[in-house]
Amino acid sequence: MTYRFYPFLPLILVFFLSCTQVLAKHEANEPTDGTVNSFRWLQSPLSLSDVQIHNKEGERTVLSQFKGKIVLLNLWASWCSPCVRELPALDRLQQRLDGEDFIVVAVSIDSDPDLARKLFIDQLSIENLKFYIEPAEEIGRFFPVDVLPASFIIDRKGRAMGLLRSYVDWDDPQADTLINRLLAGVSATTLSSEKEQRNQAQ
Repeated sequence: MTYRFYPFLPLILVFFLSCTQVLAKHEANEPTDGTVNSFRWLQSPLSLSDVQIHNKEGERTVLSQFKGKIVLLNLWASWCSPCVRELPALDRLQQRLDGEDFIVVAVSIDSDPDLARKLFIDQLSIENLKFYIEPAEEIGRFFPVDVLPASFIIDRKGRAMGLLRSYVDWDDPQADTLINRLLAGVSATTLSSEKEQRNQAQ
């Protein structure tokens, strides 16, 4: 089950129109099987270099600082149970694929930084991911925040190339395979074509 809210619908619509889809019923537009096979791959990557987030000390980080890496950006909130379930698996994914070329950036959109930080560090004991936070009204200018959890693949040039707005089993071997293919340079166009072929075969 996913959780949703709609305070920034106009901004969300801009994002979806650029992805050539109009925001409607989530389950119909974005079916998911709980694996990375449900990623939607964008034909026209969107630049995210200017997006800013803050670390646990309140210091600003700009996504352009991660250029040169494949970034898995995950939006979550403390009140979203699928998000909380997903975080430890993301932590393990980072541990397995740790290196100079890949990073998981988990960003809380909570309005209460202390609550989110306590959950992330004290309760879940996340060890391999850094804590980042950005209020929904700010990060919602760049990403749709009506459905959580939400994951975005960002290429080495700082451009969004794919998104998946639902819970994902990041312990599934398919997740490692996807990330390794992205690291090897497989394009969004190729991944989109492969997904279309799978859907046609079903």
